[in-house]
Amino acid sequence: MATMSETTSTHRPDNFSLALFFLVVLLGGSNSVAIRFCNRELAPFWGATLRFGVAALIFWLILWWRKLKLPGLRDSTVIAVNGFLSVGVSFALLYWALIRVPVGLATIIISIGPLFTFFLAVLHRLERFRIQVLVGGSISLLGMAIAINAQPGGMELLPSILALILGSLVAAEGNVIFKMYSLKGDPAVINALSLSAGALFLGAASLIAGEAWLLPVKPEVWIAVVYLILGGSVAMFYMFVYLLSRWTASAASYAILCFPLVATFLAAWLAKEAVTLLFLLGGVIVITGVWIGAFLRLDGLWKMLKSP
Repeated sequence: MATMSETTSTHRPDNFSLALFFLVVLLGGSNSVAIRFCNRELAPFWGATLRFGVAALIFWLILWWRKLKLPGLRDSTVIAVNGFLSVGVSFALLYWALIRVPVGLATIIISIGPLFTFFLAVLHRLERFRIQVLVGGSISLLGMAIAINAQPGGMELLPSILALILGSLVAAEGNVIFKMYSLKGDPAVINALSLSAGALFLGAASLIAGEAWLLPVKPEVWIAVVYLILGGSVAMFYMFVYLLSRWTASAASYAILCFPLVATFLAAWLAKEAVTLLFLLGGVIVITGVWIGAFLRLDGLWKMLKSP
């Protein structure tokens, strides 16, 4: 297992990495809207299986074309565990929850992922504890309560909301496990193994649930499926793994903090979801709390204020 000094070391963000970061934000923020369209025709676990199964196949073809080799048994196991959690379990919960939860609310709840990532990174001794995580978490909970109450029948969505929270927690643990071992493999190799493990879990969940394995009929659902495979999986996961291998776990998860901005706009535009001022207020409070808890560096600010 890597030491703290090894796992927290990171490359300085360059223009290329920052460009990838903003692309991840754009693609990741669009994913929840596309999933909502897929759920109109496809059973949730089957829709996720189709998405990640085809995306995994594309990555395996990239491996074959580039003649890349798989890592050793230890690294392959860690990557598979990450995929089982971050792709399989997490997205099973996300797809199921998005049957009922509006996209804007779902992405606001998912945006607490960086707080989970930081908390778990502290537990795994990858990062040091900062007291403002408690303050930020409390602020985010307040904002989440406001956003939920702003939705019609908000409390009736509680099971789906809990599923989203659990999914975010599981995904954070998977990313921290990945970072614990400081894996530096090619993103195509990592994603081929990770998405395959996740697709196997999702396929098993679909079979157990007795879902029908059907293909879409409506053009807009086909567009959503193709987008989720190529843009929301192959492109986004490749770029996110690249960032995760070079930045700290909490810094890479900063992208999740920006997802609600993209998702709320697209949901209002494409899915015609209503957006109220009270809901926007709750979302802003959640994002503020996550920023304070997971990203604000008070020690650096204090040193800057003390300097002449």
